[in-house]
Amino acid sequence: MNDDHRTTFVSEAREHITDLNNALLALEDDPTDAEAMDSVFRTAHTLKGNFAAMGFTDASSLAHALEDLLDEIRAGEMTVSSEVMDVTFDAVDRIEAAVAAIEAGEDEEVDVSDTVESLRRTMDHADSEGDRETVTGDESDPAAGVTDDAGGDGAPVDGASGPGDEAAEFAHADAVPAFPGADRVVHARVTVDTGEMPGVEAMFVLEALAEGFEGFELAPSREAIEGGEYSGAFDVFLPDDEPAALAAGLETVGAVDSFEVTTIREAAGESESEDEPPGAEGDAGAGAPAGESEALDVAAAADESPAATDGSGSTPDAGDDAGGDAAAGRDAGPSADEIASVRVDVDRLDELHGLVEQLVTNRINIRRAVEAEEFESAKNSMSDLDKVTSRLQNTVMDMRLIPLRRVVSKLPRVVRDTARDSGKEVDFEMYGKDIELDRSILAEIGDPLIHILRNAVDHGIEPPQEREAAGKPPEGQVELRAKRERDHVTIVVEDDGAGLDADRLRRKAVSEGVLTEEEAAAMPDDEAHDLVFHPGLSTNEEVTDLSGRGVGMDVVHRTVEQLDGSVNVESTPGEGTTFRLQLPVSVAIVDVLFVAVGEQSYGIPIKNIDEITRDDDIEQLHGDDVVRHGDDVVPVVRLSEALDTGNGRGELAADGGSAAGSGPDTGGSAAGSGPDTAASATGGAGRDGIDGLTAGQGPMDRSGGMLVRIRPSEREVALRCDRVQDQEEVVVKPLDGALSGISELSGTAILGDGNIIPILNVREL
Repeated sequence: MNDDHRTTFVSEAREHITDLNNALLALEDDPTDAEAMDSVFRTAHTLKGNFAAMGFTDASSLAHALEDLLDEIRAGEMTVSSEVMDVTFDAVDRIEAAVAAIEAGEDEEVDVSDTVESLRRTMDHADSEGDRETVTGDESDPAAGVTDDAGGDGAPVDGASGPGDEAAEFAHADAVPAFPGADRVVHARVTVDTGEMPGVEAMFVLEALAEGFEGFELAPSREAIEGGEYSGAFDVFLPDDEPAALAAGLETVGAVDSFEVTTIREAAGESESEDEPPGAEGDAGAGAPAGESEALDVAAAADESPAATDGSGSTPDAGDDAGGDAAAGRDAGPSADEIASVRVDVDRLDELHGLVEQLVTNRINIRRAVEAEEFESAKNSMSDLDKVTSRLQNTVMDMRLIPLRRVVSKLPRVVRDTARDSGKEVDFEMYGKDIELDRSILAEIGDPLIHILRNAVDHGIEPPQEREAAGKPPEGQVELRAKRERDHVTIVVEDDGAGLDADRLRRKAVSEGVLTEEEAAAMPDDEAHDLVFHPGLSTNEEVTDLSGRGVGMDVVHRTVEQLDGSVNVESTPGEGTTFRLQLPVSVAIVDVLFVAVGEQSYGIPIKNIDEITRDDDIEQLHGDDVVRHGDDVVPVVRLSEALDTGNGRGELAADGGSAAGSGPDTGGSAAGSGPDTAASATGGAGRDGIDGLTAGQGPMDRSGGMLVRIRPSEREVALRCDRVQDQEEVVVKPLDGALSGISELSGTAILGDGNIIPILNVREL
């Protein structure tokens, strides 16, 4: 399989896994939901066909076993219980693991035998409880129950047809074809999930047979079958072969809806009656298989009605939106690896193509104008080029936007598993799933959402008995809401649980050495709630698979901060807790104000800046630098001290490293922006401009220094720098490797002249 086919297969398989998880959740919530039942069965059938068509036989057998179990539920032969759903969800997780192995290009498939056995055991248990007359054999082993021609008691096995049973009749053949010299003939009556293209579906079966067997005959002819001229089933006759071998070959073909394999005792008109076990005699003459065969029923799918399937065979369904990536099981959730592809509307591609054409035209015009020294014309072309590139930038950024549902569609499964493991009842609702975020943000936000939801269920929602004692309904409520607000998206996760115990958090912080007794006593409740984000701090006394290590909420805080977002928590004891995440729609391109500290330039995102003034009004309050703004007193952070620039090279103290590998010194200018300017900074977080942007002053001259006051919504602080340089739109890259531990920086910007400028994290300075 080439890489393109593998990528497409994995992407579609993950869409189906997500659909399967959500349909199973709906079915578990309401076992009478016929639409959910049909969706579950249809998706499992499609997965089975897709695995088989691509040659992944083990995964196909697992999906096949899952399909059989679901069909028994649909037929009313099994009930939807928590135990049955646990086995079913475990099977879905194994299918997900198989897809992950396929994506990784592993040579061997994931071992699914234990899961298949568990599914079969669950069905057998249901069969015995229901005192059913027939028992389906282990279809993961097509040879199970096959009785050798020379022995046995002649009784049908594994639900097989006995003498004279109608199921053993031919579909089209009038008699057994002549196979001179053959000792016996194996017959298969094959039913195909015809859908709208019976010829195409049958072709998959015939190609698989041709690859695995030789000398077989068909009824009707191959041409008629591939032309769709059959009644949904056809006959396969194979000389001198094992019935289990033919059953195994048909088992792996996704287009097969069901099949029945029989061993015909009479070949080419001759009966080998001496090999017939007692009780197998019949009156039928040559060519009547019902009286001359020992039948083996190996159903490839449980329902033979075409209306019960989606008719898709091995053709993958196209989802309504791009699917992510792996289903969220107990330990598996959305991750950066999952959003490997983006679906783009054709109109967007046409628009992109048109902009590229304009770029080429402008490039030609500029080159000709420069060669002819027509600089005015070149200037006009440059202006046009600026407009085209701006439109191109907006178009590409829009193409990177992906609906939030790509990540949150997996979260109901996370809530279900967590609630079941902790013995709680939870109703989970989601709103705003169509809100769009940049792919890079969406790829990272999955894990934080999982941690918040697990925290809400495991820590927040009380057990049913406690809720009833407190006058609450036994079922807890958890909601996830997303809302677009200008250039940010706010995601709220709210529960109606017990709420956070601020006193308990303070005591835990003191016992862990995070706070002193005095600090804890002076800390207000809203600040105490933020202690849940402190690494290693957990109020759970016992470490479990779900919690107790104090790392989950730390991951939330760290990830959101790295995405240039914010997270806060509000809680009321006895009423519940609300986590609010604010994330930028896109982090790729940011307006940045360049400031100089010594000889090093740094960037501050324009959206974080409220005002720029001279540093003449700095005062001392209790030994600390402050500046007054109206009635407020704002603390001042001197960047030269915070970034340890005493040597004049702008190096950070963290880990003894330089500022994000900032490259050559900029000599006080921001990436070729020229000398310090007096131009006013504009744009930025919806403001018409930034108050007080003036020309920079001399280096390291406090009297000529500048104050950059940060927006109160970000942090109440003013940053003191040596001079303000320029404003520019840049591409910000997050820090990787060892540099990712520098909390004072949120990323770096590579400028046009090759210089690398560190971007300051104003919340951490």
